[in-house]
Amino acid sequence: MNSNSMELLDKMPDHSSAGGIVEQRILRLEERFDRMESGAGGPLPMVHPAWPFLLGLLALGFGYLGLGLPQHYYQLLFALLLVVLLYHRQFLVRPKGGWHWPQVLLNFLLIALLFKLLIGGGIASPFEWLKMPVISRMPPPEGGSWYGKMVPDYTIQWQGIPRFSEWALDVTKIQTLLLIATLAGTLFRFQPFTSLTALALLLISIPTYLNFNWDWVILFLILGSVSVYIQSRASIPPRT
Repeated sequence: MNSNSMELLDKMPDHSSAGGIVEQRILRLEERFDRMESGAGGPLPMVHPAWPFLLGLLALGFGYLGLGLPQHYYQLLFALLLVVLLYHRQFLVRPKGGWHWPQVLLNFLLIALLFKLLIGGGIASPFEWLKMPVISRMPPPEGGSWYGKMVPDYTIQWQGIPRFSEWALDVTKIQTLLLIATLAGTLFRFQPFTSLTALALLLISIPTYLNFNWDWVILFLILGSVSVYIQSRASIPPRT
């Protein structure tokens, strides 16, 4: 073999080394895809705990203006259970330092107002408007004429029907049962049952929704959602 043929062989590309480079690049791409699927993205900027606390505090004020205070112990009970679940499942990060317990208490109050929106019907009297006319005799005025004392004066008054107009209904308990039924139907993926219970919950809650000030409620929902979102994003671990 002469020198020219040796030079041609040296100039030919090394397919084995090229294939190794391609395999390395494929392995790098697979590692990147694995990191993306596992949620281990790039490091997120650290947010000071004062920001979610301040947004939550503003949301709490707007919620009080739009919804008022919780009036049923169900709302406080479910808020406590949900806060414990969120921190137990590490959906919300626990802020370090002195921000821990104030933020936990603020989240509890925000979720309690959220349940006030969902199951805040309270006690309602659906037949309070139903009344019947009652004729009553007016007493004669003192120092009146003899005619006023001899001829009685009658008046018609509207009074509620006993045991019927005074009948009260705990709307919060009905809303709670419908909400639990809706969540159970969603859990077991029973779509027709879930749709019916959600529709019933909406219909029975319409009179309650009309009593809320929705200008403040919308601000409460927006700022409260942003506060919870910041706390949940802070719990994502950075890339290692």
